[in-house]
Amino acid sequence: SGTEFLLTDTVGFIQKLPTMLVAAFRATLEEISESSIIVHLVDISHALAQQQIGAVDKVLKELDIDSVPKLVVWNKIDNANNPLRVKEEAEKQGIICISAMNGDGLEEFCNAIQAKLKDSMVPIEAFVPYDKGDLLNDIHKVGMVEKTVSVLFAHWKQNSNSFF
Repeated sequence: SGTEFLLTDTVGFIQKLPTMLVAAFRATLEEISESSIIVHLVDISHALAQQQIGAVDKVLKELDIDSVPKLVVWNKIDNANNPLRVKEEAEKQGIICISAMNGDGLEEFCNAIQAKLKDSMVPIEAFVPYDKGDLLNDIHKVGMVEKTVSVLFAHWKQNSNSFF
């Protein structure tokens, strides 16, 4: 839709990470709690995809970030053994299937992100005085403006034929 957002890639999950690296690894992930959405991108063609999904889910659970919306995306669907069966299984689970190589599913992926982000927004009403009209540009940058209404407040000056 043209809305801008920041997408940050984290380090990949490695099973059986050496103990010395676990603390550093977790530190890189703690900022996830500040996220608007988590996109869990899985190489579904990998032989250990299900174990990798389990490892990610375990770490996310330990980080206690259940309040952050999550979108699971299976990438490399074109390399899966049976792409049709994999897509059917994904659909049952509400998972998006894409192929970054050939672009399949990318529009659905973008729409899903937009929907998740919109769900996390809080509706507000704001009165912006005309002399602060430059704020409207900022509001459009950081939010999704559903409608704007211009209101003219005029006062009739007593004993005069003019508005002020």
